[in-house]
Amino acid sequence: MLKKYFKNLITISLLTFVLISCAKNGPKSNSSEDTDGKKQVTIYFTKASDELGVVLIPVVRNITEGRTKYETAFRELFLGPTIKEKEKLKLNTEIPEGTRLIKVEELADKVNIDVSGQFMSGGGSETMQARFRQLRETALTNAKGRPVFLYIDGELSKRIGGEGLEVPQPLGAKLD
Repeated sequence: MLKKYFKNLITISLLTFVLISCAKNGPKSNSSEDTDGKKQVTIYFTKASDELGVVLIPVVRNITEGRTKYETAFRELFLGPTIKEKEKLKLNTEIPEGTRLIKVEELADKVNIDVSGQFMSGGGSETMQARFRQLRETALTNAKGRPVFLYIDGELSKRIGGEGLEVPQPLGAKLD
């Protein structure tokens, strides 16, 4: 039992180190500037952990000139981790290739995000849960406290995936 405790402690310590390493130059708030004065957003990729299953790892990206923070965040999220992030940090994504952002509507009291139906393609329940968590955390991190609603191909999403993973609306709401 003590051996398992120390193994878990080491795993958590390593994951904490990875999180700190990824976020070291990252934003102190939802959107900030790096040392060069560039605006940044935080997006989330996945990493496999023997002890904890699939965990989310925050990654910082510079906001592309001419794009909003959401356009940049979701474009980068849907592109997936860089080759360097895949090789060195072992990051991955559960979001299917070809998923795209259709529209973001940022209002004073809420944010509506509409993504393409490719988001629903393939994968079992664990994959779908990790995929949803990636999208949800990326959306909420950049929402500045506003509720975020997810639409898929223009329809307010209630369930995703073949097994019908329930989507709480707004995305930060707790499941009953």
